[in-house]
Amino acid sequence: MDERSFFDKLAPTWDENEVLSTPDKVRFILDYIDLKPGHKVLDLGTGTGVLIPYIAERIGPEGKITAVDYSEGMLSRAKEKYKDILPPPEFMSLDFETETIPGTFDRIILYCVYPHLHEPVETLRWLRSVNLDENGIITIAFPSSPDFINNIHREKHSESDILPCAQKLADELCEYGFDAVVAHADEGSYIVNIRK
Repeated sequence: MDERSFFDKLAPTWDENEVLSTPDKVRFILDYIDLKPGHKVLDLGTGTGVLIPYIAERIGPEGKITAVDYSEGMLSRAKEKYKDILPPPEFMSLDFETETIPGTFDRIILYCVYPHLHEPVETLRWLRSVNLDENGIITIAFPSSPDFINNIHREKHSESDILPCAQKLADELCEYGFDAVVAHADEGSYIVNIRK
């Protein structure tokens, strides 16, 4: 089963099984992203939209959320859940590693997405050059430690796809020319920010 079909199949029960993204934990992570009223936010790999209400409460009705996922099943659940939220999210079904997203954004968030990227460095370069506003931030975040994430993904990924610790990831990205810093890392969260 390919990855898209895998997530389509999980979509109907995803929310009841996703226990790490509690409101307190998501708000804690968003504290390190410095969202402001009016910001335009690109939520990549939105899944069932776990971040959407928390982003919305920070950017207010004058902001904009673009929620992207390549799993139609996941995106369908997100659309159903947040059809009445303000600001109304723009939902896009596409593979952001191979398809262009129109527009520029103040914040680009990859929440629980990084191990699924096939070409992470090239994808981040593209997002930074095409979609990130001049003063923008790209955030790679998880509601847990890399050990927890890797235990879940180890059977499906090769060793090269395993998530390194936050400092190692930031250092590796800096070697590729990114302005990457660890915003926070402990057993309960993993946040790396990349500036333009």
